[in-house]
Formats: sequence, C-alpha cells, structure tokens
Amino acid sequence: MSHLIPQLIIIGLGASISPIAVMVLIAVMAHKNAGKNSLSFILGYTATLIAIGIAGVSVFHASSTKASKTHGYIDLLLGIICFALIIYNVSKKGDKKETKKIKEDINPLKAITLGSICMFSNPSTYVIYISGLHTIGAAKLKVSDSLLSLSLLTLVTLITLIAPVFVYFAFPRKSEKMLDSFRKWLLRHKKIIGIAVLVLIGSYLSIKGISTIFFG
Repeated sequence: MSHLIPQLIIIGLGASISPIAVMVLIAVMAHKNAGKNSLSFILGYTATLIAIGIAGVSVFHASSTKASKTHGYIDLLLGIICFALIIYNVSKKGDKKETKKIKEDINPLKAITLGSICMFSNPSTYVIYISGLHTIGAAKLKVSDSLLSLSLLTLVTLITLIAPVFVYFAFPRKSEKMLDSFRKWLLRHKKIIGIAVLVLIGSYLSIKGISTIFFG
C-alpha cells in the first residue's frame, strides 16, 4: 500500500480543486448556523464520494487483470477524458448560477443535499477521483488496505472544502469577509484554475498510461 500513497496524494489534490463546490459551500456558510450547515454540506459531499469510491474500487478490483497494459489503457483513457473536459470548459459559456448567493433558508438536510449534488455535478472531480479508484482497484490490495487507501484518497479530495470550515471556526469574526473575498477571487479565476488542474492531471494520467503500455 505504501507505494500507492504518492499517487493517491497527487490524484486527491487534483480532485480536491473544485472552485464551484467551494463557492457553494461559502454561500451556505453565509446563512445562520454556518458551522452546522457547512459540516452538513461536507457530510453530503463525503458520503457521495465514499459511495462512488466503494463501488468504483469494487468494480476495478473485480475486473482487474494481471495484464498491466490494460491498466495503462484505462489511465490513458482517463487522461484523454481530462483533456476533453478542458475543451468543454473552454467552449461553454459562463454560468453564474452557482455563484449567486443562496436566498432560501438553509438547514442541515438542505446542506447535505447540496453537498451531494455538488459532487455529482462536478465532472472534473468525478473523473480524477475515479482515476484514483482505478489505482486502488488495480493494486488488488487486501480489503483493509483498500479501505485505508480509499480513506486517504477521500480525505485529500476534501482538503479544499475543509479549509474554509477551518477558517470559520478559527476566525469566526473575520471569516465572513475573508471567505467572501476568496469566493470573489474564485469567481474570477475558476475557469483557468479548472483548466490548469485538468492539464496537469490529464498529462500525469496520459504519461502514466503510455509508460505502462509500452514499458510496463
């Protein structure tokens, strides 16, 4: 399992960079009971990740073959999908729906639902996270090691959502202005951030896949 840790951290960091999810979380925190609602949002996001994770690892583990080239083709395909998402992000018109402040009252149940929806409607995080699941499944680890690996991948993927909540609890008086400024910065730069992440992870997966196909 130890040899997977660097790969899972790289992939998890790529999957964690989700400007839209962070902006929605900050919008949720602009309401009353920000602490409780933000934790509920992360709970919904995490539960969705774990559900996808368990299913994905199980499928990749069950269908995994000893032929390393097969895994190389899967990595290459996921890399190509990342590049396809770049084209999609560049071509689509700006959508400001997710950047608007949430007007209706937020309660923990709504926050959980929003967290789950954000995960499902985030194709870049979805694809990158799946590449991590493939890495775990292809390694054919013991059940306990697979669960530990999945936990690590999921935890790293959640870093950018945990950070704003940490800021809120650490600096309750100053957090509103800090987080609102960060939300506005993300609004201005979300497209370039998303493209940069997809270029890096797409290149990483493509190189890894080609290396496995020809030299594995």
